[in-house]
Amino acid sequence: MKKRKIEDFIALYASEDEEKLVLIQSGTSADKTFLDTFWTAHNHALAMADVQSGQVISGRCYLSWPLTDKEREAGDYSKLFAKGQVYRIKARGWKGDAFSEPQWYVTEVLEEGVPCPALEEIWTEYTKPILLEDAVLGTLTLDREMSTFDGTYKWMGKEVRISLDVEIEKKASWTRVTNVMKKLLADQEVWDKSLRAMAAQKLTALANEWLADNDQTDRNPEKDPITEDEFARRILLTEFTVSPGGRFTVWYEDDDMFWGHVVTVDGTLKKGPIGADMQG
Repeated sequence: MKKRKIEDFIALYASEDEEKLVLIQSGTSADKTFLDTFWTAHNHALAMADVQSGQVISGRCYLSWPLTDKEREAGDYSKLFAKGQVYRIKARGWKGDAFSEPQWYVTEVLEEGVPCPALEEIWTEYTKPILLEDAVLGTLTLDREMSTFDGTYKWMGKEVRISLDVEIEKKASWTRVTNVMKKLLADQEVWDKSLRAMAAQKLTALANEWLADNDQTDRNPEKDPITEDEFARRILLTEFTVSPGGRFTVWYEDDDMFWGHVVTVDGTLKKGPIGADMQG
């Protein structure tokens, strides 16, 4: 199989540079492309404007550029753009079939902090807090970067975090995840018991293995092992996350049974708890 080169990436774009103004939405990251043969840096512009008129000509678009191994290792590419800033760039448009959002190859950054009222207004609107008011859950605040509505609620008398993953543009997804969370809360005593039981069933044996390796304790796992009842009692619930599909994950502190790692339990309303893991 022929190994792709950076020239193959460049060939996917128009041959002529165009000057554009871009409003940066996100931080810059890098990954392998072209069958894992070389690196590209990429981020998103929330909008693009014409350099001469300052008028918006595109909504969200994808910006990328190839990196040498030396450039990736140095890491300077991650500082090229700052979120919320307007830049004047040279870029080449994608030549192939249209994607869901325009694709641009950035060839040069010409200027940072360019005044552009139209793009600045978009950023002002974008960064306004979006609140979801619910009669049961109270006020949840949208984290645009993570596409989650976040808040807190009392679970078994203690405050826990709630993070509901949504498709921001689809209000139906907001309703779906809030309904899942409300059903969990409505029957929290039963759920609390079953979630802890799943964690204990799956992880107590592992906790005793960690106990055996712990030279900071005099407790003997053979004579005085951690029981499932003890495991279920010791873990501390801190957060619920709910996915757009309705699957949820419950997060627990481990009371140092895994030396400060996190215990998670996954489930659905229909199937109940379906698995548990130790993470971190």
